[in-house]
Amino acid sequence: MFAQRILTTSIFASIVLLNAVNCFALQSGSRGAVPSGSGTSASAAGQVFSNPIQSAPIQQVSPSQSFSTPSIETPDAGFSQSQFLGDGTQYQYQGVQPQNLQPGSASSPQSSSGGGGSLGVPEASLVDPIFQISDPNSAQVIDHSLWDCFLARYLVTDSQGINRIRYRQITSSDRAALQGYLDRLQATDIRTLNRNEQLAYWFNLYNARTVALVSDNYPIRSVRQIKQKFTDFVGPFDDEGAVNVLGKSLSLNDIESGIVRPGWNDPRIHYALNCASYGCPNLASTAWTSHDIDSRLNGAAYQFINSNRGVKSGLFGTRVSKIYKWYSADFGGDDQSVLRHISQYANSDTLSKINGRQTIIGYFYDWSLSDARILRPRIFESLIR
Repeated sequence: MFAQRILTTSIFASIVLLNAVNCFALQSGSRGAVPSGSGTSASAAGQVFSNPIQSAPIQQVSPSQSFSTPSIETPDAGFSQSQFLGDGTQYQYQGVQPQNLQPGSASSPQSSSGGGGSLGVPEASLVDPIFQISDPNSAQVIDHSLWDCFLARYLVTDSQGINRIRYRQITSSDRAALQGYLDRLQATDIRTLNRNEQLAYWFNLYNARTVALVSDNYPIRSVRQIKQKFTDFVGPFDDEGAVNVLGKSLSLNDIESGIVRPGWNDPRIHYALNCASYGCPNLASTAWTSHDIDSRLNGAAYQFINSNRGVKSGLFGTRVSKIYKWYSADFGGDDQSVLRHISQYANSDTLSKINGRQTIIGYFYDWSLSDARILRPRIFESLIR
């Protein structure tokens, strides 16, 4: 047993050391980082994340899972073994193709309720036409290697395939480096980017800002504890000034429902934006990039829908994540449309849960923080909103 512990510790230390070397190589440019093409883009040169104090992840997170991607079961006929999708899933969606990544109309953006009329779920309505400006011929690529390094150091995957952040281990220097990455993103003139590069930009900006917010307010048990005033019942998502892009002060909800939802009109975006909660689709273990964004969205949808956070079924019917209630309009607006969307990405086990179902009898969600130290969800956090 003692020898086994020594071996496990040695393997974990090797992974950490290798990862630190890789991140240093990314920052120094020795691995051929793609140039940004613009003086205002998010260059990562000159900043290196420090090596955090390493301690064995708590219980469900084993050392062998550190810096790894979640395993996923072999999919069914709807998928073929092809390429990496999402967080390491090596399958490509071949079923009914969801709507392509196309911008919505700037003159008449999608304007629909979140589907359930739930507290804190805004309508999808473009906050400013400036965010629909893009350059379809642009080959400019933003450098997200700093975010990659941060995720490699602090993201772990538990035994249920849920990606968690080791918030307690984040060093002050890494917190500063993360803020530097966010500053560079906010200084980027996104109007010079093509649409896929813009979408990857918004995903990474939203996710990194949320992680930074939690880190700045840690320790907490739920992201909903972060609030500017007592009446912020839904946490920090409506707080203005979360980011500033093109001179516009934006909240996290502005990014999701004021830019991404009306701008792309694609339900799969809900599998990419992460709210730092147990019930949310996984935080991607690597930065989103434009070249594989469509396939990764399919992979993220597949992963969430076939997890215990997507669909549950019992004797009396099917229950699904509250994401499909809050944003019902994005998935078609009724139970049948939601179930059809789910079936596009369902494996055989999930299909058996929804086969023949015409209605959804209930919804579930857990707002417990996706923190590596939290061993189990809190009952209260699964009952609110």
